Order: sequence, then C-alpha cells, then structure tokens
Amino acid sequence: MIKTLRIMLEYRCYPVWLYDEEGNIVDTLLPEELRSDSELDSKFDDLQARYDALFINNAHEFDYVGFKTEADKRAFLKDWQCAVSELRRKTQGRYEIIDEIEKAFPTDSVTN
Repeated sequence: MIKTLRIMLEYRCYPVWLYDEEGNIVDTLLPEELRSDSELDSKFDDLQARYDALFINNAHEFDYVGFKTEADKRAFLKDWQCAVSELRRKTQGRYEIIDEIEKAFPTDSVTN
C-alpha cells in the first residue's frame, strides 16, 4: 500500500513519486485512484517538460541553465503550487504528501 507521495523534480522523471509504508519507491506516477485524471496528469507532465527545458542535454554536454527570467521562475512555482494543491485536495488526506520543490533549484536558478 502506498503511504507517501513525494512531489519532486528530477530530470526526465514524472514529478509524483509513490512510496510504500517502508519508504521504498513504488513508481513515479499518480496514485491509482487519480490515474484517469488527465487534467491533473497533464499539469504534472507540463511542469516536468518545463523543468527538463532548464537543462542542456546533448552529446557533448549536460548542464543546468535555469530560468531565463525571474518572471518565468515565479510562473513555474505558481503552477507547481497549484498542481500540488490540487493533488492534496483530490487525495483528501489519504497520503502523506511531501513537496520538495525547494530542492529542485540551485540558488542561481535565473540566468542573465
């Protein structure tokens, strides 16, 4: 049984991580009762795509480049908060939800 939903960003990984009662990763997707919620799934897919776009990944380089503007970062964080709030509302306290957005960005996450 899944006990914890950890919401975090890793390059090319769906941002909802399911953990069992022993703390083992079960999968990276929405919990079973929300898998047909295409709107919520789409929000997390969009956030992941936007996060992945913050990296250079080619045959010669893998590097974090960050947001182009502070406004882009604020918009991303606002959308993140909305998606996590919706997940909390829809799971109605059935899971411990850990939001780890603060771990995703280095202090220099806005490029000039």
